[in-house]
This record gives sequence, structure tokens and C-alpha cells, in this order.
Amino acid sequence: MVATLEGENLRDVTLVGHSYGGMVITGSGDRAPDRVRSLVYLDAVVPAHGDSCWSLVSDQERRWYVDVDETGCASRPLPFFDARATSHPIASLLQPLRLTGDLGHIERRDYVYAAGRADQSPFTTTYLKLSADPGCTTHALPGGHNLMRDSPDELAMILDRAASH
Repeated sequence: MVATLEGENLRDVTLVGHSYGGMVITGSGDRAPDRVRSLVYLDAVVPAHGDSCWSLVSDQERRWYVDVDETGCASRPLPFFDARATSHPIASLLQPLRLTGDLGHIERRDYVYAAGRADQSPFTTTYLKLSADPGCTTHALPGGHNLMRDSPDELAMILDRAASH
């Protein structure tokens, strides 16, 4: 991600991360502070220095993660994922994020919560915590984890506001 930001000479970028993608946008925002202006987390993990996806999820999700595919190197898609989802490298779920500084340069942070899940959301605690954070704008949409499919119009409006801030 950082190589793309630098290679394309992108500035004032809004990064959007869904689910595990919260790890990616947080690390990218840290490593490219002069290029990233805002972060949008879509029903995602929101890591701090030293956190891994594994450390941020529930025991239930950890049980899913250890259900590896035939390669032994990747977790099968979680049961509530889209049917087109593919296996995810387990090493990336275990690796702690090493932040080099703070994210104080990020002008805007948004968290979009999937409030319409049929099961208990692993992101409820994150959503409630960020709802009390004055530095973060939170949104709850009436869709499942795949908000891009379930609430596309509402999500597009949120992303438009975040990018035009």
C-alpha cells in the first residue's frame, strides 16, 4: 500500500479498510504520514502498536482462524463471509503491528459498524469504544459484515463525506 502511495505520488488520501483491512490502513497511515489524510474502518479491527488481528478478535473468531485450509498456511473464509471469499494467510493474522509513531497527523477517522448482523458482532466493543472517542466519527448501518453489498448507498455517502472532508 505504501509503495503504491509513493509510486503514484498520491497525497491527501483516504484509506478504507474492511475487517482485517483495518490492520493494513493503520500501518499504511503510520508509514506514509505525508500522504494519508483520513482512515475509514468498515466493520474492522482498529489496532494500536503491538496489536495483531489475533489479539483483537474474540475466542470464537480465533477458533475459526485455526481451521486452516489444505495448505496449512491459511485460514478458511469465516462462515459469515461472502461465498467468493478465499483463504487468508494465518501468519498475517498473528503478526503484531509495529507502529513507528502516532497517528496524530490523521485529520479524520470514521468507523462504520454493521448493525444488521444476524450473529453477535465481534466489532461491537470497538464500535462502542470509538463512539465515545471525540476524534472518531461513528456510523451504524443496517447491514451485515459485507456492508459494500448490504448497504451500498448509505456506505457510499459516508465514504464521500470522509474523502471530501
